Amino acid sequence: MRKVIYIFILLFSLSSFSQEVFDYEFDDNVTIQVLEDTEEGEIAGGKYVKGTYKNEIVIFMSSDKGMDKMSNSDEAGLMKFFQGVKDGALKSSKGTLLSEEVVMIQDNKAFKFSYTLTMNGKKNRVDTYAFIYKNISYSLQFVNNEKGFEKGNDLRTQILESIVLK
Repeated sequence: MRKVIYIFILLFSLSSFSQEVFDYEFDDNVTIQVLEDTEEGEIAGGKYVKGTYKNEIVIFMSSDKGMDKMSNSDEAGLMKFFQGVKDGALKSSKGTLLSEEVVMIQDNKAFKFSYTLTMNGKKNRVDTYAFIYKNISYSLQFVNNEKGFEKGNDLRTQILESIVLK
């Protein structure tokens, strides 16, 4: 009986240490759920938050760098911007494009593209969501081992659906 109680206590304590997400006011425009261990930093013209859950790396970042050129842009200019983001990511990572599509985040057009890359000798998959809101570009990236990528779908969906554009 004692062993059963110890096993129950062990299982209960392990499940209580599971990582959680919480609502985070990223800036004046966006609130998003982030992981408990998220770190925050600055990049040229913006900022980022980065967290890890199991093998999944989640990065959300913003930048207003070069956005002055987008202020009067039409649909073709927006697609050109999205293609530039995709091309830059593929070139810098030496990645291979898997898919691309236009999606909606709330009522805002976003560009989703998926690609594979090799990191530390392992093949990884990256799903990137890029969008412009209030003249600031935002991107959300999910990175995980290609073989186990589907296991993180619930986490990705939860974070994507948590985005609130103000």
